[in-house]
Amino acid sequence: MPWEGVTVSEQKQRFIEDYLMNYYSVTELAKRFNIAHKTAHKWINRYLEQGPAGLEEQSRRPKSCPWQTELGVVDDIVALRGKHPS
Repeated sequence: MPWEGVTVSEQKQRFIEDYLMNYYSVTELAKRFNIAHKTAHKWINRYLEQGPAGLEEQSRRPKSCPWQTELGVVDDIVALRGKHPS
């Protein structure tokens, strides 16, 4: 019989269920689920703020880029390229 895998989202749901039962401390839960104490608090805070949707995978994309060209400069370049395509 093949091994049944547990997805990350199922693991997070089980973690939150155990947390809400208030039977274990956060430290004990982190050890039981083999996650860092900081990760445990991150999952708990996301669940408390966003509900079950907070347990879904979050984008790791940066919110900004410090060396990104300003929008006004980009618009000027595009306009110049339109006037002088070659």
